Amino acid sequence: MIATLRVLGVVVLGWLLVIVPAAAQSQTEDDRLERLQRRTELLEKELKALRQELKRSRKNAEQGDNAEKALKVEKSEKVERIAPAEVVHTAVEWSHTPTSYQTVTGPAKQPHAVPGVKLTFGGFVAAESVYRTHNQVADMGSTFNAIPYPFSPLYREHEFHASARGTRLSLLAEGNIDHAQRLSAYVEADFLGVATNANYIETNNWAPRLRQAFLTYDNTDMGLHFLAGQAWSLLTQNKVGIIARQENAPLSIDYFNVVGFDYTRNWQIRFVRDFHKTFWFGVSVEAPAALTAAGNIPSSVNGLLVNFSNTATGGFLNGVNVSTDQAPDIIVKAALDPGWGHYEVFGIQRFFTDSTFCSSSIPTGCVINTTDSRTSYATGVGGSVLLPVIPKYLDLQASFMYGRGIGRYGSGQLPDVTIAADGSLAPITALHALVGLVVHPVEGLDIYAYAGMERANAKYFDLLGYGNPAFNNSGCLTPTASSFSTGATATCVANNRQLSEVTIGFWRDLYKGHLGRVALGAQYEYLKREAFNGLGGAPSTDDSVVYTSVRYYPF
Repeated sequence: MIATLRVLGVVVLGWLLVIVPAAAQSQTEDDRLERLQRRTELLEKELKALRQELKRSRKNAEQGDNAEKALKVEKSEKVERIAPAEVVHTAVEWSHTPTSYQTVTGPAKQPHAVPGVKLTFGGFVAAESVYRTHNQVADMGSTFNAIPYPFSPLYREHEFHASARGTRLSLLAEGNIDHAQRLSAYVEADFLGVATNANYIETNNWAPRLRQAFLTYDNTDMGLHFLAGQAWSLLTQNKVGIIARQENAPLSIDYFNVVGFDYTRNWQIRFVRDFHKTFWFGVSVEAPAALTAAGNIPSSVNGLLVNFSNTATGGFLNGVNVSTDQAPDIIVKAALDPGWGHYEVFGIQRFFTDSTFCSSSIPTGCVINTTDSRTSYATGVGGSVLLPVIPKYLDLQASFMYGRGIGRYGSGQLPDVTIAADGSLAPITALHALVGLVVHPVEGLDIYAYAGMERANAKYFDLLGYGNPAFNNSGCLTPTASSFSTGATATCVANNRQLSEVTIGFWRDLYKGHLGRVALGAQYEYLKREAFNGLGGAPSTDDSVVYTSVRYYPF
């Protein structure tokens, strides 16, 4: 305001300089010059004062701006310090559809974006039950390869259990290095672990189990994707591309999935390249394990002592049988997303190793008291399709896998190998197949149906091997005092030839809103177990199973 008044004063003073000479014509020239000089001096003083005032105003303005900037920097530094600990309450939860994940977003702690690592909680609380017409002593996951035969007391026993063991917790941490590079880590666990003190009597004591724990690096500019840790196997079907946490697992309540579905969740290092998000190619090296049928590999054959597994005597593996593996499984996979449907093909290479000791040179001609290590090689191929037959209403999926030594990857867990005449492990040829339909008649309701099978070929010599017609199956259908009291009999070898399943179920949202989601599920599955022909015939058995589930997804 002062500066403004002074400017006005200068203007008035200039105006006076114009009109005063006209009003004082009678004054002398000297008087006029003197007065003009005094007025000029006064004007110079006013201009000088005005310049000083403007200078002070600029300085005050600059100091205010600097103070505001310092305050912003201080706030930013505080935000940077707390950013890694901030939790954005956004959970990615399974949508119970084979084509998508659902994202439920809630309020964040900060009303603005916070740089740093974002943490996402997920999972559900489960209250589930199972009823079986034949007792598998199996809880919430069916043992497809061990359905009891009539010789066992389990065959005439029904089975009912109810549990919260399936409750699942997950945590996703992720952050952007720049516009193209992204790092993330994912951990997922449930309570389906094995604990020696777990029971249904009083407090249950179900043990936690690690389902997944892996890190990923993604570079969208280069189309590169890297994964390391425990995750679904590369050969597991995806919904789109070859992307972690986009596996197309069956909607089954049974935690061992469906017969014919191929998967593992184990350690791996995976490299994937995508080409414009349309064609994908991946390579993975994964932790190995050799699966054998109980009692199928003898301790000696043709003068050779055989060692194919070792029982741990200390540490966390105490009492656990571990196969003698020396090289990882190698899997390659290609996927195509042309715009309608998702298509995959894959191949697998496996290695099976055991060690032998020569106790007799007949008939192999080995040198007595010498040891040897023997490795067998096995390969398999497979593929799958996922088709939105009627978009948003009907999805069709189908998959298969064929090869030698592939039993471990099937839900039915048929054996990988048996014994060969030279003491090595002989891979068993097998076929796995699955077809499924998921219908979404209305929003919040998914109805599913699956049919699957896993079949193994016989592999034997002399009186040994797998599926040998000389094996005794005569006592499989008849209980005896011995079989009833021990649950076992020598007259029912019954090597599994084929496992089959037909299942149908649904998931229905009871509530879905800002508090999360509550879903109700029910499922019926029919299981059949068929054995190779042997002495006494080719026995078979079956089981009918009913599951129920109530799950709350709070995140």
